[in-house]
Amino acid sequence: MGLCRAKVTQFLGAKQYSKAPDGGWGWVVAVAFFLVEMFTYGIIKSFGIFLQDMMEEFGETNSRVSWIISICVFIMAFNSPLSSVMMNHFGFQFVVMIGGLLISTGTIATSFTSSLNQIYITYGVVTGLGYSLTFLPTVTILSKYFSRRRSLVTALASTGESLAMSALAPGESKRI
Repeated sequence: MGLCRAKVTQFLGAKQYSKAPDGGWGWVVAVAFFLVEMFTYGIIKSFGIFLQDMMEEFGETNSRVSWIISICVFIMAFNSPLSSVMMNHFGFQFVVMIGGLLISTGTIATSFTSSLNQIYITYGVVTGLGYSLTFLPTVTILSKYFSRRRSLVTALASTGESLAMSALAPGESKRI
């Protein structure tokens, strides 16, 4: 009887959170967020470089090729609640690793596609789901490491998107 009561009162009390350390390992987490930001939104926003080449390769219109990124961003945003539930149930690291696996699988599978409809699935759906599973946990975990300097760290880590757009876009346009 006493054992049951101890379990019930444990769940009825207020949650105790440890104080954020404002630094330490948090800076490594911030660098990881910078890289995730760089390789999610940076790549999504640099995708326009490939638009003309993909139109020629598949003989499709601009609007049909543009659906690739539209589907990807929709899947990324629509599955944010799923990412949040998974993050609470399985933890940050597992969800981010699954997201990275989906991004890798979707990107590699896209290189073997022969039609635009296949790219809608491989890049739009699979990679978009991977982006959703990596982006939200990395944004959320910063709050566990920073409280006083959270806005500064988030702002610095969010510059990954801009850096990727300014570095990847010229580099990829020269490769094409």
